[in-house]
Amino acid sequence: MGQEIELKLTLDEKALADLPACGPFAHVDFAPAPPKKLRATYFDNAKNALRQKGVVLRLRDEDGRLIQTLKGKKAFGSLAAGRAEFESRIPKTRTKPDFNRLPPDLKKNIQNLLNGSGVEPLFVTDVDRTIGMLETDTGDSIELALDRGTIRAGRRETKVSELELELKKGSPASLYRVALDLAETIPVRIGVRTKGERGYALANALGPKSVRGELVQLSKNATVDEALDQVLRHCLAHIVANEPALVDTADEEALHQMRVGLRRLRAALAVFAPVLDKDMLKEVNAHARKLAGLLGAARDYDVFRGELVGPLKESGDENVRRLDRAATLEQINAWDLALRAVSSTEFTRTCLTLALHIEEKSWRKRAALDPKTAMILAMPARKFAERALTKRLKKVKSLGSNIEHLKLSERHELRKRLKSLKYAVGFFSALYPKKQVSKQHKTLSELQNVFGSLNDLAVAEEIVRTLTEKAKGTPSEVQIANGGGRVLGWHSAHADLHWTNAAKAWSEFRGTASFWRG
Repeated sequence: MGQEIELKLTLDEKALADLPACGPFAHVDFAPAPPKKLRATYFDNAKNALRQKGVVLRLRDEDGRLIQTLKGKKAFGSLAAGRAEFESRIPKTRTKPDFNRLPPDLKKNIQNLLNGSGVEPLFVTDVDRTIGMLETDTGDSIELALDRGTIRAGRRETKVSELELELKKGSPASLYRVALDLAETIPVRIGVRTKGERGYALANALGPKSVRGELVQLSKNATVDEALDQVLRHCLAHIVANEPALVDTADEEALHQMRVGLRRLRAALAVFAPVLDKDMLKEVNAHARKLAGLLGAARDYDVFRGELVGPLKESGDENVRRLDRAATLEQINAWDLALRAVSSTEFTRTCLTLALHIEEKSWRKRAALDPKTAMILAMPARKFAERALTKRLKKVKSLGSNIEHLKLSERHELRKRLKSLKYAVGFFSALYPKKQVSKQHKTLSELQNVFGSLNDLAVAEEIVRTLTEKAKGTPSEVQIANGGGRVLGWHSAHADLHWTNAAKAWSEFRGTASFWRG
């Protein structure tokens, strides 16, 4: 099978029409009108067995030629991920895929996935494609495909307006450089979902979904250089994968998952700070912190209204209901700011910039000037992980040893240190026996849950103060204050019960052997 490496960008129809004349592409000779007609029909069985394994099977009419295409699963961890692809020309009279055109091993794999069932057409894409070739100053060749059209599944339909940059020769880094140049000229979004993924969602009447971060896959003998590359890729992919569900449907879980992705990214930057380019570290960390703050505000109001105020709303207490109405307005404002930030060109540029750093492996520039950095990058990732995890464990234990007498500010600090340790464990867990990792990860999660509930209460106290202050001098001030007092009082009692489990959870965690020292 061949290898396809492409980066997809989405933009509105006007921007797509203006794109050939914009700065980065001004010297590109796009194919003259009329554009190339591409009509593709996608196939699967009734259970979507191929989609569940990330496989795409389609027949596409390309100006009179019928091309059968089989694509493998996209790799998680890169915006311009390589994807295996096998194409064959088949007679135009065919209305269904011809598995005999596949190599024997691929044919057998597909038939096994389908488990004896046949395939049926699920949706159709009708696209007008204009193509141009871009030759970069560094000798890279990139095919630019401007696609406009529709995706149809039964009576449902959605528009296509996107640019695909497919690498024909050179480095994947060139795709990000071109995309960044373009983002300086017109507003674009990173095209997270393929036409096939959008078609499946349309056929099943589903919107984009939130995505949890996948485990970082590392070989047992990985170097620090390889581990850094994979960890950053997975953090970035986790963030970007949640953009469609967040921007298009304002999905609460997508906001939460993107926030987790940003936390993981900042934790990764801290873990690998000894070898990262200082300017890159400062730039990416600043953007991640800013966006995490905006998402965090929206998430705090989601938790406040859903988990803290929610259980008391049916009590009939008008003070609680007034508190909830005031919180709703702030929640709407916080969400508006979060959605604006994720929809912005700044978000796109930040993600593309980080992707470029990863593809260029910018940390190697520092290594070329600093022998110590070069030595660290070349060392086994397990050795580096032992140092990083031990350092974070010591910070946790320095506070946790006095867990029964911690002040509120110290509890908050211990929670952050636990989270930092947990993320670091996740980065390196593939290097160690799964059973050992799971045991410590479980006790770490249990301990963190105790602190999570306490943090929710601390955030709630701040929200109540904010809402009361904003209502100062109005008839609602007393109601909001009284409603806040009842909510905080009710949950404080529950938090005290949670805190009684802290010593037990800490004892279990402390008694679990550090798997990385085995």
